[in-house]
Amino acid sequence: MDHPGIAPREAVEAFLENETRINIGSRGWLEPAYYWLGSDYRGSGNGNYLLSYMAQMGGWAVEDYALNYAKIAAPYLRLGYASYLSSWALVNSGTAESNYGYWYPGKENDGAAGGGFEVRPWGRAWLGNKEMGRGSWWYSGEIDLGFNGALRTADTVVTDDPLFGLIAYGGELTKRNTPLQVIPKDGLRARLHVLLNGRKLSLVFDHDGFARGQPITVDDSLARVAFKVENRSREAHRTQLEITGAGAASYEVTADKQRLQTVQTASGMRVDIPVSAGGTSVTLARR
Repeated sequence: MDHPGIAPREAVEAFLENETRINIGSRGWLEPAYYWLGSDYRGSGNGNYLLSYMAQMGGWAVEDYALNYAKIAAPYLRLGYASYLSSWALVNSGTAESNYGYWYPGKENDGAAGGGFEVRPWGRAWLGNKEMGRGSWWYSGEIDLGFNGALRTADTVVTDDPLFGLIAYGGELTKRNTPLQVIPKDGLRARLHVLLNGRKLSLVFDHDGFARGQPITVDDSLARVAFKVENRSREAHRTQLEITGAGAASYEVTADKQRLQTVQTASGMRVDIPVSAGGTSVTLARR
């Protein structure tokens, strides 16, 4: 239903499609090099600096389009996740054995990050017009914006990709036959999206998350999902889990074998989950 004063839905969708095409047209998606694939391009194409904050912020939009709007998600998931990973290459970090970093060794540089990547064998960075060789810039610039975008993108996505087969972006599949088992390794462990056999199910925590190192069990028909909630405050409290899915489906949610409520995925319902100090085991069973 159109809302007074707001463009009709058809116009909004046309704008979304146009912006998505522009987003993809201004980032690398053909060449597999880590500093090209998923990176943002600007007026001079892939010959100037890359991996700016716009690589990850724009990648956030590409992955959101894949998960929520695309008729065929696979190519957008590949590109969106490549963009999410891209600018982390600028982080200078390491161990004592590696002298604390590849780009700029020394403990005083551990954990720092450049604001872009000089792709040419030798060129001039735009700030201070300083000459440098291929690699991460020596100043951070606006890369914190990119990392903020990356944190909003971080998730584990299980799907059957036409090129790669059954895959978990941001996770490790430890069991590939039904039921599947995936260990989230996206960094936050707070969001899971499963796109299998024409079905979709998304689980998103507002705080806490999936337990570290423990698999999420998923039936390939998405009829049952089981996992453990990690208590990140170490005190008993309640957390919220948003459950959404494609089409109308009804799930009964239990926590430590106690029935909580039944949710309808089409409406994107939130479930209030009690979390004990040691964590809580949760099961979703389709009715």
